[in-house]
Amino acid sequence: MDIKQLQAMPIGSRTGGGFVLTVKKTKKSVQLPNKKYIHTVVLFDNTGEMLADFKDPGTYNPLIKGQQVAIVVAEIQQAEGEGKKLFVDQFDIPAGKSEPDYFGGFDDIPDWETITRGKIRHGLVCSYIRAGKTIGNMDKEVIETLVEYIMKGK
Repeated sequence: MDIKQLQAMPIGSRTGGGFVLTVKKTKKSVQLPNKKYIHTVVLFDNTGEMLADFKDPGTYNPLIKGQQVAIVVAEIQQAEGEGKKLFVDQFDIPAGKSEPDYFGGFDDIPDWETITRGKIRHGLVCSYIRAGKTIGNMDKEVIETLVEYIMKGK
């Protein structure tokens, strides 16, 4: 399951089945009266990003940026203001495994080249707009040529 699929689910829906997402940013950790914690983070994959609250199973163990998290049981909830968030009841963090080892059994490895090309393309289009240019078909070809040049130097 990916972020796009999670965002499409109605509020109150529960998920399960162990899908992996990456922590993009840590927001805060709040201690509950029962001495457990809720850790708020932003999760992402190649389809988008989503706010998530993780119920800590015991001692204080906050998530960190770039960490892979296998979601076991979660619920779609209303976020403050507009949007949705994921409330994660059960999750797993693989201990002692490096990122490549952990990704071995999963199909949702981010396509970093596509992501990088998109960021370069975005910067070039922003430059066109700032220069007061409209983007036509010929400009699209030039932009793609520039993206290729930036990526490969050719």
